[in-house]
Amino acid sequence: MHVIDERLVQWAAHASRPQLRAGPTVDDLGGIDAVISASEHLAQGPFLHHLIQVTAHQLDALGDESCQPLYEGVLSGIRENSNHAAFASATDALTHHPALASALGHPLTRSLLSRLREALDADDDLAVALIGVEAADCLVQLTLAGITSAARLLGTMDEATEDLDALPEAMAIRLPRLLGVLDAHHPGAGLRGALERCLMLDHTCRDAAFELALGDLRQALEQNQYAPMVEQLRKTQNRLAELITLDPDRLDAHLYHTAIEAVLGLSAPDAPTRVRTAASALREVLHRYRSWRYRTHTPAWAKTRQNDVIAWSELTVVLDGAAAYLDQDDPWYAGGQSILTALLRAYTAHNTVTVLKSPTAAAAAETLVAPIIEDAFLQVEHRQRFLQHALTHDEEIRDDPAAQQLHAALLHRTKTNGCPSGQQADDQGKVRRWHQLAHQLKDDFAVFVDQTPDHLLDRLELSLRTHDDVLNNISDPKYGRLRARILRELEKSRDWIPGIADEFTALVETTIRFSYLCYDIGRKMGGSYTEYLRSRDKDGKKQKVDEALFHQHYREVLQFSALFGVVNSEVIDKAGGRVDILASFGAVQFNVECKIEEDNASETALREYVSQATEYQNTNAGFAILLALDKTVASEGAVNLFDSIWVESVLRPGEKEPCLVVIFRIPGGRENPNTLHPHPI
Repeated sequence: MHVIDERLVQWAAHASRPQLRAGPTVDDLGGIDAVISASEHLAQGPFLHHLIQVTAHQLDALGDESCQPLYEGVLSGIRENSNHAAFASATDALTHHPALASALGHPLTRSLLSRLREALDADDDLAVALIGVEAADCLVQLTLAGITSAARLLGTMDEATEDLDALPEAMAIRLPRLLGVLDAHHPGAGLRGALERCLMLDHTCRDAAFELALGDLRQALEQNQYAPMVEQLRKTQNRLAELITLDPDRLDAHLYHTAIEAVLGLSAPDAPTRVRTAASALREVLHRYRSWRYRTHTPAWAKTRQNDVIAWSELTVVLDGAAAYLDQDDPWYAGGQSILTALLRAYTAHNTVTVLKSPTAAAAAETLVAPIIEDAFLQVEHRQRFLQHALTHDEEIRDDPAAQQLHAALLHRTKTNGCPSGQQADDQGKVRRWHQLAHQLKDDFAVFVDQTPDHLLDRLELSLRTHDDVLNNISDPKYGRLRARILRELEKSRDWIPGIADEFTALVETTIRFSYLCYDIGRKMGGSYTEYLRSRDKDGKKQKVDEALFHQHYREVLQFSALFGVVNSEVIDKAGGRVDILASFGAVQFNVECKIEEDNASETALREYVSQATEYQNTNAGFAILLALDKTVASEGAVNLFDSIWVESVLRPGEKEPCLVVIFRIPGGRENPNTLHPHPI
């Protein structure tokens, strides 16, 4: 055993718990000369973090000059130590000693970036990959602390996601959270694209979806008007709902989803019930979340997130207390001061929930919550007298700034809305109470509200919200992810314009559903149209399959969809050839080519067919579809649906803009899945 190791053992045997956490000093290990002589041994061994702690204590005690001999040992360990556990402990120690990290300066940043880049080419070397992601975590924390510049880290992190399949799973799985943290602090750096790439892999998609949802939430809170803020929050909630469907035990997604439900439910006609249900669900999930987080290691960057979760939970409790008195039928005869106290706490929620004191969060509370409280007073006249009486006779309420602020706002809105009855429907209070109706009716909303009794408007609004809830509950997150990926690639074309985009989207979505149908049809299902999907008929003879049977089934599926009136097959004299399926949306037409591949159905091989599909679009929008029946599956089984749909960009000689062809690979001639065996990896 090295002499320095013996001294560490002796020190650890007699050190107190606080001393163990702080680490040894130079004197604990025999003096500065002993530590310097052993610095290389410490740097390359399992005790690198103790070298960092010793150096940090020396820096605090005697300043930068006395530490120069130790700096090289620390940097050497960061550059070369190959023990993952030792490196992880070392980077953790660095984040707890920001003064030392700052003193090490650019050499430290370069060394950490070097370890991260090495991990991108780690292949099967798990230790190198894990060291790289520890370096990334450390750089994120140092960047957030203002110790290192973010520019090079942002570029390297974006580069790391360009080929996620090449990264070891243990490394890739930690990248989405780090990308999300960086995106929160550097929203213009383009890291959302990196997060979206992470959606493509099963082991990264959940964290990536959550980080994208938080990004949507930040965008929502940056809105300064009620309607766009609610619309963006609803998008956030939909993304969280998809994630919860994919991973029901995802507690942080549940917490944000229920908190947003409470905020949105505050303006609903059934606000007392909706907010109470959300608050009850949130309390249960928060209890489980705290139990899960109990005594677990929390990186510095994650602490603000936990505070944010608690803040949203506190906000929900505040809204629950106020929502009980928002019902128009609630007479407020009892309760007195407690009613006003609950409403005033919600009215100034940005002050009550301390973590939400940032300018955007304060504006969010003022935009989403405060006007709802004002509406509760304006909808029933005696409630305003209720507040006025309290301000006059109740000393506590009279001196409450929130009560005074609310009273002034009510007076202002009363004067502002004191206009002819024909303009009353423009009152934002009505848009808030029936915002689903407002979203559906748009310009007709004001007239419709004037002509329809409130109780009918409430019923319509609740029906729309219930319908929206049902759609959220039955959403398929993997379908949503697939659809979003395809549309993102199609949107890059200059032909993605009104009159083309929606029409081609409808055709693509129907074809995706056709793919689902083909993948799920059983051995004895589907009838004669689907014989091409099976390998043998009931007599055990070789099954004859041709393109006509294949595209006839596809045509039948289209005919029973919303596209039944725009589909034609075997269209001749189209660009000198014959189109298998042609979908005509007025002047805009899209062709669908159906091919059978019996030798090689790989992505590379199927590219050979895309030029024919693009030829038929020479005089129309640059979009087409290629359906390829894969007859090569045999005993290996079929590639999953989500890896069998992709977009090919086809740019032929003389053309300036590529045609985008969506390829759908359909498994045909499948054997009995009971006979499948795993393919060697």
